[in-house]
Amino acid sequence: MIVPILLFSQDEEKILQAQKEAIVSLSASKGFSLESLNEYLVQKFGMPLPDLSRKYAADVIRLFQSDNPPTPITNNVQPETPPLAPQQPVSKFPVKENGNGPILAQFLEEGMSKRFHLIDGNIIQGTIIKIEDNICQLETAEGVLKIPTKDILEETAEISKRDESRYIGPVIKETLETISIRSKYGDVTIGKKDIQDMNRFHGGKMVPWAEEKKRFYRGAVSLTDIFDDPTAFPLEANAMYISGLSVGYGFTNHFMVHTSFGNNFNGDLNLRPLWQFYHENTATSRTGIAIGANIYSRHDMATVLANRIRYIRRKSDHLLLNDPALLNISIDQVMNLEYKRTFFSTLYIVYSKLWSQETGRGEMGYHFGIKTNTLPFMRDDILNKSYEWTNENANAIPFRIWAAFEYDLTKSLKFAAEVWADNAYRYRTLSEVRKDYVSDSTPFVLDAKNGEYRTVDVDFGFLYAVNDSFRIGVHFREAYFVFFWRILEL
Repeated sequence: MIVPILLFSQDEEKILQAQKEAIVSLSASKGFSLESLNEYLVQKFGMPLPDLSRKYAADVIRLFQSDNPPTPITNNVQPETPPLAPQQPVSKFPVKENGNGPILAQFLEEGMSKRFHLIDGNIIQGTIIKIEDNICQLETAEGVLKIPTKDILEETAEISKRDESRYIGPVIKETLETISIRSKYGDVTIGKKDIQDMNRFHGGKMVPWAEEKKRFYRGAVSLTDIFDDPTAFPLEANAMYISGLSVGYGFTNHFMVHTSFGNNFNGDLNLRPLWQFYHENTATSRTGIAIGANIYSRHDMATVLANRIRYIRRKSDHLLLNDPALLNISIDQVMNLEYKRTFFSTLYIVYSKLWSQETGRGEMGYHFGIKTNTLPFMRDDILNKSYEWTNENANAIPFRIWAAFEYDLTKSLKFAAEVWADNAYRYRTLSEVRKDYVSDSTPFVLDAKNGEYRTVDVDFGFLYAVNDSFRIGVHFREAYFVFFWRILEL
């Protein structure tokens, strides 16, 4: 089970004794007494030395080892923020001096849109529409509020991006997708999906990244397929992945190719391209339509017929191939062996849409797809003279139609569900799938003919991002377990 992994984090455990000793030693070298050290930690982190977590302790050690360490004579501790850009628009409100109390907003301007933290503890989401006579008119979902500028706390962010860039400055705007801060060199807008680490300071008090992650634009589990059915969102450019059945590479942000290494090892070289030919991104949603194919050079057609034995009958007595009396008949005995291994492909189109949840906690969305294959082009010749296809309408054209749903439960945990109609689908138990995958004559290929035929079925499961690259998952239909290792920027 993967759920217990989510319940614990070493980052939230209490400070180690070695960390305490290192902080005391480093702070003493900068002129701190134990009393002034605790005063500093309470003001900056909201807690004294004994109550720090291991992560906070690591942050403190890095701070004392930096080129600009704190000093005990600074009572009004706040993050080192570069000088603000010159205040040209008349709508800006000047920097406020605040003595030893909470740090008030250093600047306000019309158009700022974010969460405003007030000195009395209120937090208000809104947009500044006017500043007049030291009163800030804030437009919110509940109406226009008039708030004295002296009641608004300063909000500063320290942001580290995944590409190792780092920005420090006051927050001037925030949406579900981006955050904008003001630096000495201009305003910087950063996509939240690109943030590796971030700490905020409200009125000089630190709000750690562990708290900030309760709000996130996009979950860490980004899906190129749901339980082996593709979505319309390919891998990003120059990214590679390895899973239990395949390996793939993103050539551009809209085109990827993957291949089943199990088939390759068995002499059936194959490529599976996907092209997202339509995409639309807005601040809170993304939409895509993609077409794809699975192209096999020398496909073992026994694996295709094994999924359709309920549509094959013996001419002499009209017994279906899945009749108990014919269990000893192999697929090879039914086939025209000229088609034992031949060129074969499947074709599909899929539509996907994801949008940000109103709470700001990740995304949810759906996917619709339809798939067919090239079996009809060889259907009349692939069986030997002793067998024939039934006349059922469901047998005429191979099809799979699916609808899938995904929902970010946390930044690292995703719920997914799917329903499908497939005239060649068979339900198989975990034991049957395991034996087919590792114990038969074609390892790493799911091709056995056992199982219960179900034209319509459903599945659901959970996927968990262990880190930025590795995902694991569990669901309740074939193939039951999922792992996905993504390698970025090859």
